[in-house]
Order: sequence, then C-alpha cells, then structure tokens
Amino acid sequence: MPRDEFYVGYLPRAPRVLARRVARIVAAVVALTVVIALALVFAQQPFPRATFEFGTYRDFAGWLESRPYPALLVPRPGAADGQPHHSRYLLVAPGKHGAGPDVQNFLNRSVHLRGSLIYRDNLAMIELLPGSLAPQTLAQAGRFPDTALGEADLTGEIVDSKCFLGVMNPGRTKVHRDCAARCIAGGIPPMLITADATYLLTGRDGRKLNSEVLDFIGETVQVHGRLVQDGETLTLQIDQVGNNAAPPRHF
Repeated sequence: MPRDEFYVGYLPRAPRVLARRVARIVAAVVALTVVIALALVFAQQPFPRATFEFGTYRDFAGWLESRPYPALLVPRPGAADGQPHHSRYLLVAPGKHGAGPDVQNFLNRSVHLRGSLIYRDNLAMIELLPGSLAPQTLAQAGRFPDTALGEADLTGEIVDSKCFLGVMNPGRTKVHRDCAARCIAGGIPPMLITADATYLLTGRDGRKLNSEVLDFIGETVQVHGRLVQDGETLTLQIDQVGNNAAPPRHF
C-alpha cells in the first residue's frame, strides 16, 4: 500500500503527487476566476451616451433666460415652420454650483460666453468658464410658444441635471445620492427621469425646487404636475412628490 507523501515547507520541491494535485487546484481556481470576471463584464449594462467636454471651451451667443433656471437660448437660423427657433442650454458653474451668482447681472439680455458642453440625448448644458460672460448686441431669441401637454402622474427618480447629463456616468441611483444632493443644494437644476423621458422640475408658479426635493433624491418617487414643452425641453411643474416610505409631500 502506498504511503501518503509528506512535505516539509522549507524543502526546495514538493513531492510529485502533491505537486500535481496543487497544480490542478490552482488551475481550477484561475479558470473559475476568469469565468466569473467575464460573466461580470458581460452582465454589466452599457453606460449611456453622455458626454462632458471637460477642458474644451466653445463660444456661444444668445439670450440669457432667467426662469426657471438660468439658460442660454441660441437662435436656430432657418428653422422650419413648427420647429423650435432656438436651442436651450442650461447653465451651470464649475463644480457643484448653479450659475445663478455668475449670471445675475446679465439676466434677460443678449450675451456672449465661453464654456464646456455637457449633453445627453437631445438635452444640453454649458458649464460656464468663469469671467467669460459679456453683453452682446443680439436680437432676442425668437421663442417657440410653450405647449401645454396636460396633467400627469409620473414615477421616476430625481437627479441633478449636471451629473446625469454627462459629468458622471450613470449619475443616478442611491450610490450617487450624496453627490446629487450636494449638486442640487448648490443650485444645479433638478430633473425627474422616468422610463420614457427626462423632465426639468419646477413649481407650478415656475419657481426653483432645489431645496424642496432634497429629501427625495435617489429614491423612486410619485409626482403629480403639469407638463409643458418648450422646444426640446420637457418641464414638469410639480404639485407634490412622495415615495412608498412616506406620505406625499405637497408643494
């Protein structure tokens, strides 16, 4: 009867049978690790096509809109009948800050500015280059009339628009909640994302809602409000927001 091999760790080589056994175990562990790694890679959902042109600055000229959130309306020359006569770019400052303090002396005026584009799908934003705002002689942007789409009850997630549109990817869910809360508290416009669309959030009277949505960021919420479309921007003018863990909050 063969005797069990005995191996002392300081010897230069393990016995043959024991060495083969260890080699098979190591090979199996490595193969299993590779399989698990590949499974995790292929199970990942692809990141959405969202872009932040960090460090790349473009020139923009248009009409600086003040409500509900600072935005630049850039004319679209030759726009066909029934199409928006302008493109709207929400404006934000570098970091986790809204553009309010930077643009307060230029509201409702034609301006020139430089900034970095942030965009996702048909929604776009400009991160202002500090000190680049200047008045400019330009006709007021010809606005396409707002279209009232009626009342709606929607379920979705409240996010900060800057991260969601491209600065962070994916820029949503509970893992991003702390960042989103700081961004929205800093003045960055909040948005509601649903399975079908993305909505800018305001109050019924067009007021900003930054401080009023902080408790609901990163959660699944139910929202009732009035839908309005201005060009490519969908706005939800909110009455109330709530979640399954708390009674609805009224605005």
